[in-house]
Amino acid sequence: MSKKIAQLSLSKFADLYADNFVSTDFFVADEKQLLSLSEFPYRSDGYIIGICTRGTAEVEVNLQVYEARPDAMLLATPFHVLRIYNASPDFLCRFLVFSKAFLSETSVNSHFLETFSYFKSTSIPVIYPNNADARMILDVYQLIKQKIDRQEHPYRMEISRSILATLLYELQAVYEKQHVIIRGKQSRKQELNLNFQDLVFQHYKEHRNVQYYADALFVSPKHLTETVKDVTGRTAGEWIDDAVILEAKVLLRNNDISIAAVADAIHFPDQSTFGKYFKKHAGLSPSDYRMVSAN
Repeated sequence: MSKKIAQLSLSKFADLYADNFVSTDFFVADEKQLLSLSEFPYRSDGYIIGICTRGTAEVEVNLQVYEARPDAMLLATPFHVLRIYNASPDFLCRFLVFSKAFLSETSVNSHFLETFSYFKSTSIPVIYPNNADARMILDVYQLIKQKIDRQEHPYRMEISRSILATLLYELQAVYEKQHVIIRGKQSRKQELNLNFQDLVFQHYKEHRNVQYYADALFVSPKHLTETVKDVTGRTAGEWIDDAVILEAKVLLRNNDISIAAVADAIHFPDQSTFGKYFKKHAGLSPSDYRMVSAN
């Protein structure tokens, strides 16, 4: 199987990493290297909870770069575009992956996942719990793994689902603690930048002009651009363009989607306009990028 996977379905994810699983809608992986996912950005159609146990790496989530180090946790949704790179040779992590359907199958609340703040579009996808909290999360993870490994147990799916719900609540407590610490350290400029980037990844397909985001944030385009550049080193317009190109790259690596369909999906008026935009910002044409990423 090629290591360059744009849309990482749960079944493909399970084939690559699962030690054992109740179904392809829910599985765990124990201290696996994620190097096969490192070269190109991808999006999973499942929810991922990962914890680094050894080594270091750079984790890029929706163009924001975070450091993966022991006890760091990744909380990713199907709305995140991920890339892992610059991994040390000993980089390892444990993680579990599940679908929304698996968790809500027996729940009266079909929006159960939306109650957890770390799975919202405005969440912080990588957190750094203290060692005690990280050990506690790993203990629950190990309990889930033990239950999944009991293949002859008639209720292992129901038990696993129940413990997964417990894990989500434990994570909510850890996340809230980390979120208070992170927010408390933010300046006004950093807060504006974060709000801007949250909006960009909600609306970049429809809106590629700085004015739209400035209006939404009740600031002038000049102030927004200067603030974002001061915090990140890149202008607001550059962040918008990068978000569009990132989505285009993910779509282009799926050969079942025509370039015209990619252009339409990102709301370009036609393939030619999209091609010129992509080449300007990516340095090569959509067809050339598709060819390079397929090798």
